[in-house]
Amino acid sequence: MSYANTFEWVIGIVNAEDKYLTAERYGNKINAGGLALRQKQKWTVEFNDDGSVFIRSYVGSYISVDRLGTVTCETRERGDDEKFMLEYAADGSARWAFRSRKYKYFLAGTGEGINCLAKRASDEDLSLWYTPFAMHPQVTIFSMLGKKFAIADSNHISLAGIKAWGPRALFTMEFTCGKYRFKTSDNRYLSKTGSLVSTQDEDTLFGMEIHLSEDKRLKGLAFKDNDGRYLSATGPSGTLRTNYKVLRKEEFFRLEECHPQVIIVGNGGKTASVGMEVMLKIIRVPTQSEIFQLEYDSGKKKWSIETYDGTFWGVTQDGRIEAVTKTLSDNNMFEIRWLSNGRARIRGSNGKYLASKGTGNLAARIPEDADDSGFQIRLLNRPVIVFRCEFGFIGIKTIPGSNNDEYICTKAYPSVITLEQMNDGKYSLRSENGKYWCLSIPTGGYPSIKANSTEPVPFVMEFRDSSLVTILAPNGRYLHCDKVGHFHASALEPDAQCLLYC
Repeated sequence: MSYANTFEWVIGIVNAEDKYLTAERYGNKINAGGLALRQKQKWTVEFNDDGSVFIRSYVGSYISVDRLGTVTCETRERGDDEKFMLEYAADGSARWAFRSRKYKYFLAGTGEGINCLAKRASDEDLSLWYTPFAMHPQVTIFSMLGKKFAIADSNHISLAGIKAWGPRALFTMEFTCGKYRFKTSDNRYLSKTGSLVSTQDEDTLFGMEIHLSEDKRLKGLAFKDNDGRYLSATGPSGTLRTNYKVLRKEEFFRLEECHPQVIIVGNGGKTASVGMEVMLKIIRVPTQSEIFQLEYDSGKKKWSIETYDGTFWGVTQDGRIEAVTKTLSDNNMFEIRWLSNGRARIRGSNGKYLASKGTGNLAARIPEDADDSGFQIRLLNRPVIVFRCEFGFIGIKTIPGSNNDEYICTKAYPSVITLEQMNDGKYSLRSENGKYWCLSIPTGGYPSIKANSTEPVPFVMEFRDSSLVTILAPNGRYLHCDKVGHFHASALEPDAQCLLYC
């Protein structure tokens, strides 16, 4: 049987003891001993057309059950022994249960004792699991039926975007007690009534479920409030609020990664704006014409620059920059080379760097060895930002007796940081305690990051991939992470442990 048409969702699976289901590389064993959601604790749920799911580990093996209830994770083939049905806790806790489709029993257990022998989805049988998702918590929200993105306004969140454009289309998903809150970029929360509120309460919590529509045409996520009603769009403006306890097509959503969207500023403070050609203009408030989406092609090691209308920057035969084509080719790919002062040089497909002509039009006309002050590439759709490295999230220490303003890189849950633009293309980063990031100079070793400055401190943020950045500190070194939690300004050149997901 083919399972090509699946909806995949990557989660952690957490038991009542707050321990994560973990796949061990050696011995193909699984246990519930993980303390945080890292690589070994990530599970991909493959949701199929018949409503069943497969559960795949980070190494590509599937959880399998035999007639004795023994659970293993060694096969890379999918069959009846690997099929589960999802059920959701009746107590409104938003926990999931995984029932073997073939043997009818539930996945359960603690520590090394993981089995599939539970007869019920219950606390007593240890068969209910919290399921935090594993993707970056800053996302866009897409309606499967309406084919539109959610956009926040002054009072509500509405399905109003053909594209997820600008900071109002960015949402931070906060995981609390098994449920999620939708937080806007200006720090408000979606309530079940459809209003945006500044306080957290039960009305701002939503359980997350995976579902298949009755006609089997839609697979996606559904969000349920504390009254058992599902989130959907209401009225002519498509305002998001909870309405019905019966799941309909209107309640199907997908969460998607949010690519960096920027404004590009040249000399004299002029901003790139798109018409038939790309020009530098004096712009007070950026509009859709001045906001561009960057996407990285890792194979070519180059970037595309997309407009709101879906056209891409490209270089004409005489070097002018236009945005007229909606299909990507080599002509629409650019190199971005970062300078240490917060600016970047942009090189076109003709091998020359971009600059403005006397008319303000952009053109790729500067050779490699010529002086070029470059451009400021200012990140627009991350007024608040979450950083994650391969070891965990970047956040402040919370160990009793420790420095409560020092950042480490092994946090299990995200910290939201306010990103403030500075005039020269650099950024200051403000912590949740209201203080700014700065360097703490030790008597020995490398400077760490603390949030105890009352004044903004400049850092340089450099895009390395569509969702990866490096940060250059004021001491001229890159912020570097390690597995024991150190987050230091220590690297002379950026390497893999300097990469931060955002």
